[in-house]
Amino acid sequence: MYYEHVDVFSKDPLKGNGLTVVFPEEMLPDDLLLSIAQELKQFETIFIFPQTEQGVFPCRIFTIEEELPFAGHPVIGAGAVIHHRFFKEQQKQEISFDLSGRRIHLVSSKEDGSYCVVMNQGNPQFIDTIEEKDYLEICEALCLNEEDLDPNYPLEVVSTGLPYLLIPVRRHIQDVRIKRHDFEDFIGKWRAKFAYIYETPTLECRSFDNQGAVEDIATGSAAGPLIASLVHNDKKAVNEKIQLYQGKFVGRPSVIDGWVTEENEVVIQGHVAFFASGRINI
Repeated sequence: MYYEHVDVFSKDPLKGNGLTVVFPEEMLPDDLLLSIAQELKQFETIFIFPQTEQGVFPCRIFTIEEELPFAGHPVIGAGAVIHHRFFKEQQKQEISFDLSGRRIHLVSSKEDGSYCVVMNQGNPQFIDTIEEKDYLEICEALCLNEEDLDPNYPLEVVSTGLPYLLIPVRRHIQDVRIKRHDFEDFIGKWRAKFAYIYETPTLECRSFDNQGAVEDIATGSAAGPLIASLVHNDKKAVNEKIQLYQGKFVGRPSVIDGWVTEENEVVIQGHVAFFASGRINI
């Protein structure tokens, strides 16, 4: 199986969020896909299967723990890889993925030695708004004080494919840690899968696996919900380009661009740099 290792949300290799894009020649068992992702040890690995129709690629995304129905940085990274591998002569290429039965559309462009990929995440879902009586318990789960929250922003659960609990802080984002062993079940009370903490003055963001063991570098599936929330709550305008920053605290600073269209669709944009390629010999 051929694979590419790319860095997403960065114009340069060895920055941004690393990703392996694997091209199986046929469908493989779930346990083997998970084992490959565990061996590669990236935050996520995306498997791209042969096209079912012109320009449509079935794909599946795995962390080292489980399959995900959607994730942002693997889709953007894979878009650049497909452009490079199958449509290299084209300056700009439209690409579609079939992911968990959902059709995702991308536009990839060559740009100054890297690729720039735009992904339409569709219409956001506003799932829940957290009541103030629950703020303290959420803060304690993340090593924050309730006074660290920004009272001008809501705590809410929003999804563009994965539901995130969005937590706005005005200070002490550097102190955030997940300390509850049951964090996934805890935030599941509000139908959230993960949490995304963001500093309102700077839009510096942080995200972790639910054990709190690994911090993500740049989370495209969380960026979409946050951008939707900022526009929905009149903090940003429709069609305004919003820049989110992530990865500073793990030494991999990344930039995620996005906006909300007049049709209320969330668009995420990121650069992709190529680092390595090779074959998996099983």
